[in-house]
Amino acid sequence: MIYNNFTTFEPPREVLDQCIQVYLADHQTSMREIRAWAYAYCESFIWSESLDTSDVSYEFDKVSAFYFYSEADATLFRLKWK
Repeated sequence: MIYNNFTTFEPPREVLDQCIQVYLADHQTSMREIRAWAYAYCESFIWSESLDTSDVSYEFDKVSAFYFYSEADATLFRLKWK
């Protein structure tokens, strides 16, 4: 991902595929606020991204994906945001 002419760190896809993924489809809170909460309260939070699902979903155009390596943190995140 390129942001302001700088390449940001993105974990390799092989690492993300091994993580626990949590998807948020219709959230009323900004992604920045959700990401800040995840960094503060979930030690195993690794990465978040916005996925375009407009070609496969008639209901949602974008889905936010959050990646964790601990089931406990992923469950805490689900309880808070889903």
